[in-house]
Amino acid sequence: MSQTTPAALSPYRALDLTADLGGLTTMVLAGLGVDVIRVEPPGGHPTRRRGPMLHHDQDSSLYWAQMNAGKRSITLDFDDEADRERLRALGETADFLFESDAPGAMAARGLGYNDLRERAPQLIYVSITPFGQSGPKSLWAASDLIGHVAGGLSSLCGEPDRAPLRPSVEQACNITALNAGSAAMIALHARHLTGRGQHVDVAMQAAMANTLGNARLYYEMDGIITRRAGGARAFADRATRIIYPCADGYVAFVRVPASMPRLHRWMTAEGANPRFDDEKWANISIAGDNLPGDDEIDELESEIESFFAARGAQALYESGQQFNVMICPVNTMQDIVDSPQLAAREFFAEVDDPALGRLRVPGAPLKMSRTPWQSRPAPTPGQHQDEILVAARPGVIHGD
Repeated sequence: MSQTTPAALSPYRALDLTADLGGLTTMVLAGLGVDVIRVEPPGGHPTRRRGPMLHHDQDSSLYWAQMNAGKRSITLDFDDEADRERLRALGETADFLFESDAPGAMAARGLGYNDLRERAPQLIYVSITPFGQSGPKSLWAASDLIGHVAGGLSSLCGEPDRAPLRPSVEQACNITALNAGSAAMIALHARHLTGRGQHVDVAMQAAMANTLGNARLYYEMDGIITRRAGGARAFADRATRIIYPCADGYVAFVRVPASMPRLHRWMTAEGANPRFDDEKWANISIAGDNLPGDDEIDELESEIESFFAARGAQALYESGQQFNVMICPVNTMQDIVDSPQLAAREFFAEVDDPALGRLRVPGAPLKMSRTPWQSRPAPTPGQHQDEILVAARPGVIHGD
């Protein structure tokens, strides 16, 4: 595909005023071709100093390099009315504005949705906050950790006899960011129909509460509180184990009734001489009344553990496929970097970062046959100041 082929969203422009909440939103849009202008305070945005650092200084943040890939940067001081006016003028040239300040903070500067829409009726103004623009907690601050616990996900993470846990990376911020990107695209479609933008209100708590699957329905319908299940799949107050140790790491095996005859055939073919009754297990429910006893489960698990423990993760994965068994290695970060599947799909890209040098970075999470993803480095503070502010032409709607 030619490097000059336009990206899917290349006609559009977004102003990015986000912090931790929203960085992934605009990074994905930049990869899809949106002209994302990262608006930073003088001296650079605080997330530039967020670790981990590639070098022993505060100008080598890997977090910044990933979350701001493909964007352009200008610096504006919102305590200065001249700079606030520059943002308003940029709003007239933009399709989207993404911000993650506390409700009312942008309006107090004269930069809220109602302030900008008078001059930029086409603008889709996306506010991303922990609890939304309204409600009793709307002004409460929150971190990614609070997003997990307030949204209910942490109650399902961890071992049943220990305290709740959170995923180790910023899944609450990232899931919220992806919701914000989807909402922005829906608002863009509405603008194509009406000619006008709108205010999009995205709340992290609601985004996380929407990921709880059937755990919420078990409680709403039957009053059953789903328990934490560690390396297992929780079904209401029951759990089916998924994660097993193997010779060189861990594998995930989905022990559902339909898999048991296939597992039995696989173990037999490899000389393991399984003792469990595969037909019986094929007809035992994973939830409801027809459930096995603890002793039966322990005996079955002992057989499965011994079979997996004697073999490596990749060997189990490849051999299990031959018997249509749902099993997969639990990949480490090294496995991801070295993945032949990701390499074949050219997932990783190399960019020349102005602050960090040559980097191999995560690339496209999707592929489009006619409009390729764009992999570009993150900007330095104010790198594009002159070209953006001089070229700003009020009254232009970039995408329509």
